[in-house]
Order: sequence, then structure tokens, then C-alpha cells
Amino acid sequence: MNIVESIKIALDSILANKMRSFLTMLGIIIGVSSVIAVVAIGQGGRVVLEKEMDAFGANRFLIFYKETDSPLSDADIFTVQDIKAIKKLSSAIDCLAPVNWDTSNIRNKGRSIKVSIIATTEDYRDISDLKLAQGRFLNEDDNDGKKQVGVINYDLAKELFGSTNAVGKKIMLKNRPFYIVGVLEKGDSMLSQGQDDKVLYMPISTLHSLTATNWIDSIDGKAVSREDVDKAISQAINILERRHRKEDRYQAFNAEKEIDTVRNVTGIVALVISIIAGISLLVGGIGIMNIMLVSVTERTREIGIRKALGARESDILTQFLIESLVISVIGGIIGMLLGFGISLIIAKFAKMPPFISWQMVTVAFSFSAIVGVFFGMYPAKKAARLDPIEALRYE
Repeated sequence: MNIVESIKIALDSILANKMRSFLTMLGIIIGVSSVIAVVAIGQGGRVVLEKEMDAFGANRFLIFYKETDSPLSDADIFTVQDIKAIKKLSSAIDCLAPVNWDTSNIRNKGRSIKVSIIATTEDYRDISDLKLAQGRFLNEDDNDGKKQVGVINYDLAKELFGSTNAVGKKIMLKNRPFYIVGVLEKGDSMLSQGQDDKVLYMPISTLHSLTATNWIDSIDGKAVSREDVDKAISQAINILERRHRKEDRYQAFNAEKEIDTVRNVTGIVALVISIIAGISLLVGGIGIMNIMLVSVTERTREIGIRKALGARESDILTQFLIESLVISVIGGIIGMLLGFGISLIIAKFAKMPPFISWQMVTVAFSFSAIVGVFFGMYPAKKAARLDPIEALRYE
């Protein structure tokens, strides 16, 4: 008997017992679909993380106050002089900017809109990699002169003026006129520091003038290179501690480290789910073995007749092994399609790119085939070793 004929017999047997065959395949289907969905979603999520890290800035960092039992004193607070000293003394830092966050209402032609305010200096543009659609960003003269100027993002420009043509136009903030000097391009990054909200960028010196305070929320920085981020953070914090004569008061945030943590967590989750999926494949394999043993018992007389007509043990072994393989491979194909479908649906709702590769298809197909061969071997050997006389007597 050739392989093609064995496959036809296997398919006839599957079609003759559709429900039983489907239930046998179910473990394989669940296992393969779970593995593919987990891998596809995990890889797609990793692509998104890499993209967001690049958008935030792989060599970017943030320095802020550490929460301790003792409250912050005036001597602990960041100053503009701190920024200048760090930029002068650190060899690993490319750009550095003080940042204050606030919210306020701005008015234009009788309308009042609540906006997020980011008060900073000219370096912030390079640190955050802000792209301008029109005009310019804040400059040194704006901060030195405490000018009442601002840069707004795309969404705020559209809401205020109906277009991004906003340069030179006036808005009112805290009953003072501010003039728009630039409009940012529309940003889509999840880590874009509020660019997808209504944001107004203004000189930090102007905000200090409006609020009568010199408070600085944080210091944003950009290292010379990705490899120098840790060095830049260490140098900046050391300089701050020396200038303020206070240790363990400042800490830093580095996007790459946080994303590495997320990667580790998602990797552990993927491993756990993959183990569960592996158990499903094991259960599916046991189901295949069980159903093949039942099939051997049901077809004992058929095996006896075939042996009496000259079929060899290898022919019987091949027939039942191929039947087991066909059941497993069909289950694997259904599982692959289901896994791809699940990953595409989740990717669509999570707004991330689906990751489907030929390597995944090959691994899933090979794994289901291996399960079929491994768990089908014992029933196939049992069928091949049946005594033809005893088999013919079987009722």
C-alpha cells in the first residue's frame, strides 16, 4: 500500500467519525492556536515597544525628586543654575532642559479651552524630537526676556483656529496675551509626552513670572549616545548632590530600562501561556493515542484480513501511523488558522502590528506532525503486531 492510498483511507476514517475526530483534534487545535497567538502578539508588542522607545528617545532620561520621609526644602529644589552646571561639567550629556507641568484655561474669541502646559527651554525640542509644522520652537531669547509666547500642538491649533495656520495669532492665558510662534506636527506615539492632547509649550521663565515661584518639576535630558545614558544620569545626579549637599534626594527614569522590565514581564507571561499550550498539545496527543487504540480495536478483523492477503507489518504500521499523522496535521492547520485569526483580531483592537512569519508556520506544522507521529506510534505498532489468525477470529 502506498502513502497516497494510506492518506485516503485515513481521511475516509476521519469523515466516517466526524465528531470523534474533531474532539480528538481539539487538544492539538487549542495548543497550536495558543502558541501562535501568544508568539504573534508578543512579537507584535515588542515591535510596538521598540517603536515607542525610539519615539521617546533611547538615549533620553528624566531626573526628578525621590520620595523620602523628609519633605523637600528650598535647598533641594532644582534651579536653572543646576542645568547650566550639569551641561558644563558632564561629558555624556547632549541636551538638558528644566520642565514644569501645569494646566490652565486659555481663551480665544470668547472660547475657553483647558490645556496642558509644558514650561521649558529650547533644548526640550531636541530632547523630545519635536517636529514643527509651522514657525519655530522656544529659543534662548524667549526665556531670557520672559516673553509671553507659546508653541501649540496640532490638535490645539485645529480646535482654536480651525487650521494649523496659527503663527502670530493671540490667545489669552491668565488674563495676559500670548502669541503663537510655532505649531507642532501631529504626533501618534503613546510616549509622545502629551502631543496628542491639547498642549501649550511656553518659556519656563515666563511661567515662573506668572506663578511667582522658581519651582522646577523635573529635568529632561538626552545623552550623547544610547550607551552613555547611565553615565549621563550618574554624572547629573552626582553634580546635583554636590551642589545641593544632599544625597539620596534625586532619582532618574530611563525609558530603555523600563521597557526592558516590560519585556521581561511579557516574556514570563508568554512562557507561562506557552507551557499551558504545551500541556494542551500533550493532552491532544494522548487523545490521538486513545482514539487510535480504539480504531485498532474496531478494525482488528480488517487488519487480520489484510494480513491474510499478504500485507506486511510495515504496511499496517504505515497505515495507522499516517492516520494518526493526518489527524494531528489537520488539527495543527486548524489551530494555525485560528491562532492567526485571534492574533489579527487582538492586534486590531490593541492597535499594534500583527506578527506572522513563515518560521511560526513551520514550527507549528512540525510540532503538530511530531505529536501525531509520537503518540500514534504505539497504536500503530500494536496494530502491526496483531496475529492474523487471532485477528480474523475477533468479533
